[in-house]
Amino acid sequence: MKKAARILVVLALLALLLGIPAWWKLRHVVPQPGWIASNQRDLYFYGAVGGGRTTGLPYWMWLAMPRLFPEHLSGPGGYAALGLSWEEGREMPVGFAKQWVGYIRVTGNCALCHAVSTSRDRDDVPTIRTFAMGRTTDVEPLLAFYRNCAKDPRFNADEFFSEIDGDTKLSIADRLLYRYFLIPRIRKALIEDPAAVLLPPEIRAHVRDPHSEAPLSDQRMTDLAKWMRLEGQSSTQ
Repeated sequence: MKKAARILVVLALLALLLGIPAWWKLRHVVPQPGWIASNQRDLYFYGAVGGGRTTGLPYWMWLAMPRLFPEHLSGPGGYAALGLSWEEGREMPVGFAKQWVGYIRVTGNCALCHAVSTSRDRDDVPTIRTFAMGRTTDVEPLLAFYRNCAKDPRFNADEFFSEIDGDTKLSIADRLLYRYFLIPRIRKALIEDPAAVLLPPEIRAHVRDPHSEAPLSDQRMTDLAKWMRLEGQSSTQ
């Protein structure tokens, strides 16, 4: 019995030693850069919401997908071909948030739907309206793009690494994480429901029923909702 007890203690210690680094790798939340929170507009455009409760897309996969699967886009231009708003000089379209939550991942926020681009002429630089009352961006092409990519037989580690290696040098640990956990997990999740990968539950519920008054569990989302209502009121005056 004493030997068995010692074995159990050793196993428990090993589980603890392995579990803490694993939690840190997969769940530890690092605040976004300070410029995002410096004003309400940037926080609305690029701030992460949902408190790490959203699966999200691993950033390097998110970056590689338009290059790896251009045939699943409606035209040239990467994510811009999907009708998303994009500020000149910014790394990502409006409505995408990049944050370290165990690893660098990308999630969607309220601006993904509610910020809209307008232009008077095809050659004009689009003007981004933070909140257009009664108008939203259709995210279905984006979600369909992700699902079609996941169904493609090239959605595998070797193909992704062929693109990612041109952008960054992943550590051995990260390559193993991507190959054996992230890529298979994300592929399955995107086929089942790409919205659940990209968006927190509150935003998904709002997309399903825009008139719902369901309470928001995230304080940042509550504050943003109040700010958006004020923006919407000011745009109509």
